[in-house]
Amino acid sequence: MVKIAQSLRAVVLLILLAAMPGLAHAQDSSTDSQVFVVTPLSFVKERDLDFGQIITDGTAGTVTMDAFGAITTTGGVTQVDGTQQSARFWGYGTFNQRVLINIDQNSYTLTRQGGTETMIMDTVFIGSVPPIVITTNPRRFRIANPDGYFAFTIVGRLQVGANQASGTYEGEFTVTLEYL
Repeated sequence: MVKIAQSLRAVVLLILLAAMPGLAHAQDSSTDSQVFVVTPLSFVKERDLDFGQIITDGTAGTVTMDAFGAITTTGGVTQVDGTQQSARFWGYGTFNQRVLINIDQNSYTLTRQGGTETMIMDTVFIGSVPPIVITTNPRRFRIANPDGYFAFTIVGRLQVGANQASGTYEGEFTVTLEYL
C-alpha cells in the first residue's frame, strides 16, 4: 500500500461591475513549457483549480464547475470569461489496480489576496461521469488503462456572498491517493 498527498490551490477572480471601466489595455502574453514525469505508484499535479472571473450584482450565489470544466452560476453571480479550469492530476499504477482518493476536509475557505474577506468552496467533486462527491472518506476507483496511467480532475462549488469584495481569492486543499 502506497499513500501519497498533493496540495493544490483553488483560485477565483471576482470582478464587480463597478470595477470594469471601459478603458483600453495593452497586454503582453507568455506561455510556459513543462513536462510531467510520473513514476510507478505516484501521482503529480498538472494544474490548479481555477474558477475564472465572475461578477456579482450584490446578491449571494454559487459557482459550480462540472467534470468537464464548464461553469454554472446561481443567484446574482455571472461568469465573465472562459478562463476557468479544473485541477488535473496524473497517476501511474497497474491495470485493474485499486486506488483510494480523498481530500483533507469537506469544505475550504478561500481568502482574498491582501484582505480578510473569504468565500467557501463547500462541495468537491472528482471529475468523472457522473461526477462523484469526494470527501474525507476515501472513494475507491480501479485503473482501467492497460498501461496503468490515469488522469483525474477535481472540481467544486463555490459560495459567493452578497456584496462579496472584489479581488483574487485563494485557498489550498490536499488530495490523497492510496494505491492498494
